[in-house]
Amino acid sequence: MRCVEVRSFGGPEVLQLREAPEPRPPEDGYVVEVHAVGCNYAEVVQRRGRYARDQQVPARLGKEAAGVVVARGPSASRFAVGDPVIVVRFDDGCYAERVAARDHQVLRPPAGFTFPEMAAFGIAWLTGWWALHEQARVRPGESILVQAAAGGVGTATVALARTAGMDPVIGTAGGPAKLEVVRGVGADLAVDYTADPGLEAVDERTGGRGVDVVLESVGGRAFTAALSRLAPGGRLVVIGFSSIREGYGEVVPRVSPLSLFHRSASVGGLNIDHLEVTRRLDVWDRLVAHVEAHGLRPLVGLTLPLEQVADAHAALEDRATVGKVVLTTTVGRAATRPRPRRPVDIDLTVDGDPALPGGLVTWGGRVSASPPVLERDHLAL
Repeated sequence: MRCVEVRSFGGPEVLQLREAPEPRPPEDGYVVEVHAVGCNYAEVVQRRGRYARDQQVPARLGKEAAGVVVARGPSASRFAVGDPVIVVRFDDGCYAERVAARDHQVLRPPAGFTFPEMAAFGIAWLTGWWALHEQARVRPGESILVQAAAGGVGTATVALARTAGMDPVIGTAGGPAKLEVVRGVGADLAVDYTADPGLEAVDERTGGRGVDVVLESVGGRAFTAALSRLAPGGRLVVIGFSSIREGYGEVVPRVSPLSLFHRSASVGGLNIDHLEVTRRLDVWDRLVAHVEAHGLRPLVGLTLPLEQVADAHAALEDRATVGKVVLTTTVGRAATRPRPRRPVDIDLTVDGDPALPGGLVTWGGRVSASPPVLERDHLAL
C-alpha cells in the first residue's frame, strides 16, 4: 500500500510516495480502498509547516477521499463491504491507496456521483453549507459575497447560496476565465479582484447598502475590502487565509469591536477541522438531501494521478486551478463511477434445507438478493 508522506517542510518537492503497512479497520470503523482524493489549500499550508504551531514531521497529508469499503470492524454497521463512501478525516492521511477511518469519518455520498466528484464534495460543500446555514443563518432574499468564488469551496458556496434563494449572489475571482466559471455556477455578478480590489462593484450592485453575508477565505487586504462592504446587521464568516505566505502576523488584519458595534455586524470563524462536524450526521444528511433535490454537482477542475501529487500542490499554490483538484489512484482510474447496489436475480442450487435465513429459495429455482446483498463479486446471504 502506498501513501504520500512529508519528512520535511517545504515546497511541493517534499511530497514523497512511499510504501506503508496495510491499514486495519478500527473497532467501529472501516478500511476504504481509495479511488480518488480531494486536495485542499490547507494541505499546502500544512506542507509548508504553517498550519499549526505544533506541526511535526514525518507526517501524512490528506483530509478527504472517496472509495469503496473493503473491510469493517466488528462494531461497524452503517456500511457494508462494497459500498461507495466518502471519507473525511481531519487527522489526515487520505493521500493513500487505502485508508482506515472511524465510523463518524465515513459518509454517504450523494447518489450518482463519480468517485472524483465524491472526493471533491466532502469538505468544500460541508464548509459552504455550514457557513451559510449553521453559522450565518441565511434567509431567502439576502445577499452574499463569496471570495475566491472559482475555487472548490467558492463554487460550492455560490451554488448553495443560489439554491437557498439568496439574491444577489456575488463572487470574486482573478481574470476572465475564472470569472466565467463563477457565473457558470450561478453568480449574478462576478467581480475581478485584480481590477477592482476595493470591491466597488459590490456597492454598485447593492445600491450602496452592501451585502448581508460574506464568505471570506483570502485574508489581508481582501478581508478588509470585504468587511467594508458588509451591510448593517451583516455577518462575515472567515474560512481561511489563502494569502498567507511569509509573515503570518503581518497579513492577518485586526478588527475593531467598536466598528462592528456601530454597524450591528458580526465576524466569525469556521474551521471544520476543529469542529469535527462529521459527527453531526444530521447536518450532512440535510446537505446531501439538498444537493440531490437540486441536482447539484461539484466542479472538478483538475484531475491528476496520485503519483503527481507535487504537481497538484504546485497548481493550487500558483492559483492555476478552478473548482477542486483531485488525485486518482490506480484502482480509481480503472473505475471512475461506483457500481450501483441493486437487487439481482441469480441461479442458485441449494444442498439441504432450502429455507435460508433472509432469503427466498426454491429447489433449482431463483433467489432475489433482497435482503441478501450482492457485494462486488460475491453474494452475502
